[in-house]
Amino acid sequence: MTNVQEQDKRKGGRPPTGRVRKLSKSVTVKFSKPSYEALRLRARKANRKLAEYIRESALNGEVVSGHNAETVAIAKNLIGMANNLNQLTKLSHQRGFHETHVYVVDLLRRLKAILGEYRQASPKSKPCEIGRKEDAT
Repeated sequence: MTNVQEQDKRKGGRPPTGRVRKLSKSVTVKFSKPSYEALRLRARKANRKLAEYIRESALNGEVVSGHNAETVAIAKNLIGMANNLNQLTKLSHQRGFHETHVYVVDLLRRLKAILGEYRQASPKSKPCEIGRKEDAT
């Protein structure tokens, strides 16, 4: 046995570094049409095949979390309240507005409270200036 063959045997039968290995796993990933087109364009600009570009991006990329847990919880609350408000609006059209008026007013009050808490929690937020006029004097 040659020295290279002995080394290969010790390494668990791995091929020497000069050879190309066959892929052992395949993965199917689905993208929306705009995401797919954006990836194709980036791969073309990088002079890579799409699979190479995705593989290199996945292995060399860094995952960054965009939202903290508090922001996600607030967003979920707002989405849930919006869904409830939509359901109540449909109900009011079916049964009449007066039966659902109390529920709608309560939801709007809670929504206002959550928005107030969110504005206090985020120091970078600025009040909306739309429709306000500055005093010129």
